[in-house]
Amino acid sequence: MLLRSNDYIFYPLMAALAACAIGIPLVITGADRIGVTTDIRENGITISGDRLQHLAAGEGVSTQLLRDQDNRLFARISADIERGNPNLTASAGVFDALRPYELDAIAGFDLRVIYVLRPSGEAGAETVDLGFFEDGLGQSYWTPHALEDGTGEYALTVDAPYCNPTFGWAGVWPAAEAGANSVDLYEIRIEIIANADCTDRPD
Repeated sequence: MLLRSNDYIFYPLMAALAACAIGIPLVITGADRIGVTTDIRENGITISGDRLQHLAAGEGVSTQLLRDQDNRLFARISADIERGNPNLTASAGVFDALRPYELDAIAGFDLRVIYVLRPSGEAGAETVDLGFFEDGLGQSYWTPHALEDGTGEYALTVDAPYCNPTFGWAGVWPAAEAGANSVDLYEIRIEIIANADCTDRPD
């Protein structure tokens, strides 16, 4: 699969951000393991709660960990600049980077990625771009979603181009309209849906 020119900047930059976001916490506290390979393939990966504090943010977006009135943790994600602005370095927005054991578990499979989120109570966005990125899946794989009132689920499917991915990033980028540029993210779920029609990643 051919990469767009800005993907050559996107991949190494996001890898560095991901390393900063999760590398030190994992060394200090140990991996927040969701399950062994079999469990992940049967039950998927859930990104929620304390794990939201390890979200990384690219240029033009930010994230803040908060609690709602029911004491549930969520990440308030805000956009200062519209995604795709030519003055920005391409990125995965605010994103979670999958751990190596999670990558091993999903390798060779197509995925469904489900985001549980809502427009923020203040400056709530009307739309949000969602994307899941692996080797060979770059900036053209963002998908726009119109948001409804309240907390809802927004899903996308991922056809894996390579059977041996070296990274996996689940990203969020709200619209950057004045006074309407923020969403509250509660959860990301990654589910295996089928064997992928994939090839080995070239060296």
